[in-house]
Amino acid sequence: RSAVACRYSVSRYAACAARTSDMASALLQSAMQRRALGSRHILPMAPNLAGSAHAALRRLSTQGFSLFEVRTYAMQPGAKALPPSVEPALLGEWRSFSGGETNNVHSIRGWASYQQMGDALLEEVDADEAAGQLRQQRSVAMVEATQALSACGLPGAALYTPPSPVNGERAVWELRTYQLQLGYETVPQFLQLFQEGLAEKLAVDDSGASELATLLYSDNGSLNVVIELWRHASLARSQESRRASRKATRWRQAINDIAKLAVTFDTQLMRPTPRSPWA
Repeated sequence: RSAVACRYSVSRYAACAARTSDMASALLQSAMQRRALGSRHILPMAPNLAGSAHAALRRLSTQGFSLFEVRTYAMQPGAKALPPSVEPALLGEWRSFSGGETNNVHSIRGWASYQQMGDALLEEVDADEAAGQLRQQRSVAMVEATQALSACGLPGAALYTPPSPVNGERAVWELRTYQLQLGYETVPQFLQLFQEGLAEKLAVDDSGASELATLLYSDNGSLNVVIELWRHASLARSQESRRASRKATRWRQAINDIAKLAVTFDTQLMRPTPRSPWA
């Protein structure tokens, strides 16, 4: 790995570690501001990130979009047509090919508000080409964990741009889904652990093969669901990244601690559809 790349990783790790120490105080300040405005969402504060309210997390979870709609379409076996899409809200769309139902199509759309999302979806009409090929669909509104991403030098979904393919590589995307235990403190606990581990994972991964596009948690539907969306340069190189991350002891410990918060964990590999902006 080049000296420049190494210096970049060390610098990014140091910056993330420094930001982790004051993350709780930033959330406390945001929560107190919301409390002064009389927000009904503010909860009693505990002396760490886990005790901060979901309202404070949501305040720190905006980079151009206030929420994201994650939709899963269960297509009929062998279906070739794609489900309808809402432009320009569509950020990415993928077909799963391993780790789950291979007939599923997943999409992420960014919205400025619930009102904007609701107005657009009420007017959405199923495309004729998809008629008879769609078995069912599921939609969940999610919020981005912007604080955790930015603390580790990651731009988040609003600013994320996938790199151009190199040497004909075909990108693979990985959707990692956690169903956490119910409770107000569970998602904040997850985000604290995840951020602390992610800092080291990014620092030690010298493969350059993988990028975390976004980290989202549910705002309706099944609550306390968290998803990671990773882009790998190729299927083979995703394994290089996995092997490299095993050197990150804090990341491994974080995943071990997160497992204690989780009820289920699921991971799927996906390919972008031809119309997906994120490819």
